[in-house]
Amino acid sequence: MAIKIGIVFKLVVISMLLYLTIPNLHAKPKDSSDSLNVIVYYPCGSSSVSKMPGNTQSLNFFIHQLDSLCQSPSITPVGLFVTSSTSPEGSLKINKTLAHKRNMSVIDYLNHNSQTFRSISSSRECKFHEQITNDKFGKIHSSSYPSMRYSRVTLFLNIEKEDSAEVYVEEQPVAAVVEEQPVEIVEEAPMTTNSLVTHDTAASIATKSFPLFWVKTNLLYDLMTFVNASVEIPLTKNITAEATLVYPWWRSTSRHKTIQMRYVAVTPRYYFNNADRSYTSLFAGLTVGGGKYDLQWTRRGVQGSMWHVSPVIGYSHHISKRWKMEYSASVGFVHTKYQKYTQTSDTPYGEIKVKDYPWVSKVLNTILPTSLNVSIVYTFTKSKQIGHHEE
Repeated sequence: MAIKIGIVFKLVVISMLLYLTIPNLHAKPKDSSDSLNVIVYYPCGSSSVSKMPGNTQSLNFFIHQLDSLCQSPSITPVGLFVTSSTSPEGSLKINKTLAHKRNMSVIDYLNHNSQTFRSISSSRECKFHEQITNDKFGKIHSSSYPSMRYSRVTLFLNIEKEDSAEVYVEEQPVAAVVEEQPVEIVEEAPMTTNSLVTHDTAASIATKSFPLFWVKTNLLYDLMTFVNASVEIPLTKNITAEATLVYPWWRSTSRHKTIQMRYVAVTPRYYFNNADRSYTSLFAGLTVGGGKYDLQWTRRGVQGSMWHVSPVIGYSHHISKRWKMEYSASVGFVHTKYQKYTQTSDTPYGEIKVKDYPWVSKVLNTILPTSLNVSIVYTFTKSKQIGHHEE
């Protein structure tokens, strides 16, 4: 029994020696690579390749590999394919545009930094693809979003194999997918659509539009031929200030009708949901206003002055890129001092207004509705460039 075990042991040792000393028994030929790839990642809503750590290193390594491989006469580039993807926060239209911008951004970087790549991209058709992810039912966890914001460049190579040489492609570093805090989308918006990125061969520049001020008119006043206008300016991310003028000034002596008013007001506002700085959400404010008035519908009328302090609540929404609709109402404390009069023509001076008690003015302090607005609003914007030259 011991003799058999010894024989088996010797056979095993001899087999291992043969396996180690004869390379052809265990060495497998390495396959030649037929493509060269690089992948880069982006922050939410961005198409600048330099915004994420590791992207420029990956692209520069890709350029180094490309320059090295294309020096060999046995390697010929035969195709170029670029795919860019977006995470599902934005709308389909915005994400499709953003994916296209990412395609152009990575191609611009490679064209700008590699003469070899530039000659390849100019001499061969480059196929682009936009990968748009729709998470309508919320089945994709937000932790997966960063890995979905990428561009991949694939260069297909035709490698003529030779008996005496093998071609290897080094494994290139891949940019790390960095978890970032949620950022605003312009929808990104809103990325608005105003936060989309423009490119040239030397720079990647993001241009975002911000509201400078709004001009509006109350359509209800317009229907009553009351001249009115308001101007609103942003002060902070959530706070604005509005100034309003109402100036109806018409009179019909023969019909004994008068509506004349000079009214001004200021209103600080707070917008409750304004992450995208569009100022389209529920808002609240406090209006302080006052003026003088003359109101007459028959021969009897009233003249006086007033001021009021009124909380206001409302809502605004976009109807186009620059136009908004706004709805608001207010009820508050009103103080007015007035005198009643009678219009008469039985005087040497013709039609005049005779006050009942010229030396007495009545005072009224009460709570009343002070405004009802259905306004159309036009937005004046300013553009701010956010970007840098690619290194």
